[in-house]
Amino acid sequence: MKRKIFLYCLGISILFLCILSKNSPFYKMNDWYDVNAFFTVGKSMLVGKIPYLDLFEQKGPLLYLIYAIAALISNHSFFGVFILEVISLTCFFYYIEKIIHLYLEEKFSYLLIPILACLILSSRSFTHGGSCEEFTFPFLIMTVYYFLMYLKTNQISNKQTLLVGILTGIIFWMKYTLIGFSIGFCLVVLIREGKKQKGKDLLEKIGMFLLGFFIVTIPIILFFFLHNGLSKLIDVYFLFNMKSYAKDSTIIEKITSCIRTIIGVLKKYYQYLLLIIIPMLLSIKTKTFFKEKSNNFYLLLSTLLLLIFIFIGGTNYRYYSLPMQPFMIFGLIWITKFILKIDIKKRIEKGIILLTIIGIPLTLTIAYYHSPNTSYLSKKKEDYAQFSFLKEIEKGKTILNFGCLDSGFYFSTNTIPTVYYFQKNNINYSLYPDNMDEQRRYVKEKVTDYVITSNKISKADRNQLEKNYQLVLTQKQEYEQNMRTYYLYQKK
Repeated sequence: MKRKIFLYCLGISILFLCILSKNSPFYKMNDWYDVNAFFTVGKSMLVGKIPYLDLFEQKGPLLYLIYAIAALISNHSFFGVFILEVISLTCFFYYIEKIIHLYLEEKFSYLLIPILACLILSSRSFTHGGSCEEFTFPFLIMTVYYFLMYLKTNQISNKQTLLVGILTGIIFWMKYTLIGFSIGFCLVVLIREGKKQKGKDLLEKIGMFLLGFFIVTIPIILFFFLHNGLSKLIDVYFLFNMKSYAKDSTIIEKITSCIRTIIGVLKKYYQYLLLIIIPMLLSIKTKTFFKEKSNNFYLLLSTLLLLIFIFIGGTNYRYYSLPMQPFMIFGLIWITKFILKIDIKKRIEKGIILLTIIGIPLTLTIAYYHSPNTSYLSKKKEDYAQFSFLKEIEKGKTILNFGCLDSGFYFSTNTIPTVYYFQKNNINYSLYPDNMDEQRRYVKEKVTDYVITSNKISKADRNQLEKNYQLVLTQKQEYEQNMRTYYLYQKK
């Protein structure tokens, strides 16, 4: 039975990702800035470059390890990323099924999993596919599963506590703002275990959790220490992210900004209210998920802590809220249990196989027309400047992505960056001037053979660029339903 459901999860993952992820072989390339930056760093690691020390990028080291593995699978395409997406999503759906099975018969999993796949993978938050948030899915949902088991049984073994610590460590070293749910888990364990007045057991749980966390953390710290990159890891992954993305300065302003951002997200993504917040609130009264009201409250509290930690800096990009989407399974479970309570219960139970057979192509069709990515399925290679410019760039020459995020030219030319600031990160100049100051120096000193930029750069930067480089090629192309112009310059 486990093999059967695992193969089903694998099939759903492949089916939906093939259509909805731009890492799929059905797309000519994934032109999303973030994925290209991750891939550039991951590929650079294979030739000995160290993140933060040799290349400036600010996500967690475990994410770059994932992309290094993807580059090992396929160095010239995103097929490796696609394979890892399939593995990640399969594990995610497998634990989603285990969560569904806590409340419903197993047969309902076959219907609810494709519905959840449609909701998540066709959303704007899924963006182009391959985000850091997406790759945290299996670790996040495993944490959720063990939390539910703890609330149901009122006990957690040392082995499970160790595993939760490991899962938290993995998420932390991918993107530390996503550990809000784990913090909620820890708080609930402290509250409940503290009430039992068994200090020794509580200390054991704390020790096992920390051991799990350090099992992940120590090898990372050791790696950067041995490569003289520990200070850079701290400076970029922690200090830079804390200072450069968080708005305002005072605590009151930070709290206000965070609340305002969350309200804006809930207004825009109403499904979070309908399928997460409201069902969890109702469950406190209806006891849908747990018999004890307090346990239903703990589930809501931990979920809200994840939401708060995601937006604690008051900044919101379209992919930020993606880790909230797995929690929509609770809304789907709540709705299913509500339907089963009314008179059509027998009809639903008898027709579940037929509903599943109809549901898979139906949800896939809805996802196809709802996804912002599927319009790119028809694009040809010549529609991308990344491939058009490739014809003009001599092999073995160096390039610089100037004034904008990594646009995929390192990928298409199979080039490893030779400069620290290989892209212009999405940070205001006043908050971190080093990024653009150094990029301007590269242009002024003609450090690279080619410079590729977009219509995003200022007129002053364009004038400086044209003193040392001559324009070779220009191409317009669509990106996130907007037109971008890319320029290829060659050193004079």
